[in-house]
Amino acid sequence: MVGKVRVHELAKKYEMGNKDFLNLLQELGIEVTSHLAGLTEEQVDKIKNHFVKEEPEEDDEVVEHKKKKKSKNKNMKNKKNNDESSDDDRKEKNKKKKKGRRTDFVVKKADTEVGKVVEEDGIKIIKMKGEMTLGDFAEKLNVNSSEIIKKLFLKGKMFTINSPINIELAEEIAADYDVLVEEEEQEELAFGDKFALEIEDKESDLEERAPVITIMGHVDHGKTSLLDAIRSTQVVEGEAGGITQKIGAYQVVKNGKKITFVDTPGHEAFTDMRARGAQVTDIAILVVAADDGVMPQTIEAISHAKAAGVPIIVAINKIDKPEANPMRVKQELMEHELVSVEWGGDVEFVEVSAKAKINLDVLLETILITAEILELKANPKKRGKAVVLESKLDSKVGPVADILIQEGNIKIGDVVVAGESYGKVRAIIDDKGNKINRGEMSQPVEIIGFNSVPEAGDTVYVIQNEQHAKRIVEEMAKERRLGEQSKRTITLESLSESLENQEVKELNLVIRADSKGSAQALKDSLMKLNNNEVAVNVIQSAPGAITESDIKLAEVSQAIIIGFNVRPTTKAIKEAETSGIEVRTSSIIYEIIEDIEKALTGMLKPEYKEQYLGRIEIKQIFKVAKVGNVAGCVVVDGKVRRDSNIRIVRNGTIVYEGKLASLKRFKDDAKEVVAGQECGLGIENFNDIKDGDIVEAFDMVEVKRTLTK
Repeated sequence: MVGKVRVHELAKKYEMGNKDFLNLLQELGIEVTSHLAGLTEEQVDKIKNHFVKEEPEEDDEVVEHKKKKKSKNKNMKNKKNNDESSDDDRKEKNKKKKKGRRTDFVVKKADTEVGKVVEEDGIKIIKMKGEMTLGDFAEKLNVNSSEIIKKLFLKGKMFTINSPINIELAEEIAADYDVLVEEEEQEELAFGDKFALEIEDKESDLEERAPVITIMGHVDHGKTSLLDAIRSTQVVEGEAGGITQKIGAYQVVKNGKKITFVDTPGHEAFTDMRARGAQVTDIAILVVAADDGVMPQTIEAISHAKAAGVPIIVAINKIDKPEANPMRVKQELMEHELVSVEWGGDVEFVEVSAKAKINLDVLLETILITAEILELKANPKKRGKAVVLESKLDSKVGPVADILIQEGNIKIGDVVVAGESYGKVRAIIDDKGNKINRGEMSQPVEIIGFNSVPEAGDTVYVIQNEQHAKRIVEEMAKERRLGEQSKRTITLESLSESLENQEVKELNLVIRADSKGSAQALKDSLMKLNNNEVAVNVIQSAPGAITESDIKLAEVSQAIIIGFNVRPTTKAIKEAETSGIEVRTSSIIYEIIEDIEKALTGMLKPEYKEQYLGRIEIKQIFKVAKVGNVAGCVVVDGKVRRDSNIRIVRNGTIVYEGKLASLKRFKDDAKEVVAGQECGLGIENFNDIKDGDIVEAFDMVEVKRTLTK
C-alpha cells in the first residue's frame, strides 16, 4: 500500500537531489522504484533517525547541495531586488492597491493558480483543488484529451472532455505520464469565503438581531390576511384573487423589537430556497383555519418546516367565525406530532382572528419569547451578506432583487455578487417603499444595480471592487456547471453508498397513500424496521397523489418517495426526472416493506469472518536487488493464493499482517500453491522476514447481516 509521504517530498525536506536521495534509501535498506513512490511511517522514521545521527557531520554531498541551493537563492534574491529597484512605477501602483484594501478581507492571490503546473527538482506537479474537467486536466498534462478518454474507456470508465474528474482519478491518470498531482490546500471553504476570508466572530461583536418568520399553511386559511392585519397594510386587496403572487418580506415592531416576516406563495417556495442552500427562516408560523381544520397543504407545510429544523408556532385563525372549533384543530395536529404546551407538548398555539384583529399582540409576544430562547445573534461589523428572496427584471430600472440582510450592512455604492450576477448598488428601497442609503441586519430591502437577474436563494456578498466580483462570478458559473454534470440521482442504492461512513444511518422517506389509514399503517410497518444502527425517518406521511411539492421536499432532504396505491402527477414525474429523485410505487404493502428492508440491510456495517486457507514455512531468505527480501518456502498445510491475506508468526507471536507482494512457482508467477509444493513469496511493505517464520494465509469473508433488533 502506498504511503502518504512520497520520496521526492522527503528529498526536498532534507535538501537533497532525488537521485542522491534514492541512493541513500538503498543504503538504508529501503527499496523504492522511483521518486514518486510512497513511504510507510516506519520507513519515514528510519530516514529521520539517520539524519538525526548524521546531523553533526553532514555528508559531503548534502553540504555541497546546500551550498549550491544557498548560492542559487542568493542570486535569485539579488535579481529580484534589481528588478524591484528598476520598476518604481510598479511599486507605486502596488502601494496604492494596498492603501485601498479593506481590512476585513484577505484576497486570494493564488486564485489563478488552481490547476497550475509547477516543477520541483525535475518533477512535474499539477496543483488541484476540488474537481477539474477532463479537458482542462489534459491541457495541464500537455496530452490530447482523446488519449486519456481512450485509456479510461479501456478500464471500463466512460468519460467525455467535459466530464469532471476528482483528485483520486487525476492521480491515477497522471501516474501514466510520471506527473504528480497534489491537492491545493483549501484555506477558503464556501463561495464568498473562497475569495475573501471573513473576520472571525468575537462574542463582544455579536448583537441581537430580529427573528425571521415565515408564514405557512393551507390556501385560504388566512396567511396573507394575518400578515396584513399585523402590518396594517392592504396587500390582499391589491392582489389577484386574494392569493399571494410573489415573495415579500416586511418588518414590524413590538415592544421596541423588530420582527421580520417573509410571506411566501406556500411551502414550495420555502423549500425551493432551502434546496439552493438558503436557510432563511428562524421560526415558522403555521396558520390553520379554526372552521376548516387540518388540510393536505397543512400537512405538507408541517413536513417542510420539520425538515428545515425550525421551531413551529401554530396560529389558529378565524376564531371569530360561529363554526370555529379550535379544540378540533389541536386534536388533529396531535396526530402530526404538534402538541400544545398546555397539553404537555412543546408547541405554542395562539388563537387569533386576522379579520377581527384578536390576539395579534399575543402572537407577536409569543414570537419574541421564542426568538429570545433561540438567542439569535449576528455580527454587524462583518462585510455585508444577504440572501435573495425574489428577483425580477423591471423594464424601467433593470434587474431588481428582494434581499434579506443576514450580516453586516449593505449601502449604496457597494459592489455585490449573487451567484452568477454582480453589480454596484444604485438604489435601496425598504419594505415600506422608502428610499434609504443603507440596509442593516435582518432587514428586508429591494436593491437595484445587478447586471443580470440573480436567482432566489443565491447568497449576496459585498466585494471590494468590480474586477474581483467578475472573477467570483466566473468561478461560480464554472462550479455550477461542474455541479450539474456531477449531480447524482437519489436512489435507495446511491443513498446506501453515501451513508456508508456514518455511524447511525438514516433513510429519509416521503410516503403517499390512497387513504390516511393506509399511510399510517405503512409508516408504522416501516418504523418497526429501525434498530440501533439503521433507522427509517418518515419526513411526511399523507394521503393523496405524489405532487411536485413532495419531489422538492425529497430533493432537499435526500429522501426516497414511496407511493402506495397512488401515482405521481404529470408535473411531479417531470420534476422527479429533473431532480433525479426515485419514486417507488406499489399496490402491495409487503413489496414496499421488503424493498426498504433490503435497502436498510445494505446500509448495515458489514461483518467479516476469518476463513483459514493454509500455512507456509519459510526455509530460506534471498535478497533481490530493487525488490528486497524474498522467501523460499514450502506449503505445509492447505493452500495459499496470490490475493490472500497473510500474517507472519515468529516463535508463536504475530509480527506482521498484510498482503503478499508476489507468489511464484520456480520462476513463474502463480495464482495458487497447494500443500506439499514449494514456492517463493514476497511480503508487501515488510522486509524483515527470517528463516523459520510461519506464514498463515486466510481470507476475510463477509457475513450477510439481517435487521435483528
